[in-house]
Amino acid sequence: MNFQDIHSYYQQLKIDAFFPQIIANGETITVAANKKLDIQPGYLYFCTEGSLSILMPDDGLNIGNTIEYMPIGLMERYCPLAKFEYSGSATVKLIKISYGTFDDIFLYGGPERVQELATILTYMSIFTIDLHNERRQMTSYQTIRPMLFRYLYRQNTLKGENEGLALFIIKRTNLSRTHVFRVLADLKAGGYITMKRGKLVSIDRTLPEEY
Repeated sequence: MNFQDIHSYYQQLKIDAFFPQIIANGETITVAANKKLDIQPGYLYFCTEGSLSILMPDDGLNIGNTIEYMPIGLMERYCPLAKFEYSGSATVKLIKISYGTFDDIFLYGGPERVQELATILTYMSIFTIDLHNERRQMTSYQTIRPMLFRYLYRQNTLKGENEGLALFIIKRTNLSRTHVFRVLADLKAGGYITMKRGKLVSIDRTLPEEY
């Protein structure tokens, strides 16, 4: 199981029948690149274009990204102790809806809407578990290795992303800048990856299991 396979499967589930209601009853807003979403009390947000990074407010560590149809702010609504920040690597467009509209659509809109919401929340949990597994490897290289595939996948699916590979890894781990740059330089020198202007262009050979 890996992020690419899970995400591709999730995208094929066709659970977006509720989206026209979201658009019809919501307000369109835009978050500029490298800016944070200002979550207003009493409102939830759905991305229509792009994806937001989920950050821990104290140390700025990037712990993941929003997924399609994810109700941003729902975790904070039901658990006020949860404090997250949301930022766009590129321009992101969203729909803002009130708690009341959300409840009308998902809680009182019939069993189909409840099932759609349950599916979205389930995949949010699956992605979280996958991220946790990815970043708790025994060695730093074992943490970096799968992130190369995740980065390349994001570059191919989210147009407008300009984040460099090294920064992508550093912002999502506690690894030192020096170590990350050294590993990437060695992989490039060994002909395993191709990079251009700090971005990963391709993975050219099977990556070694150990560094």
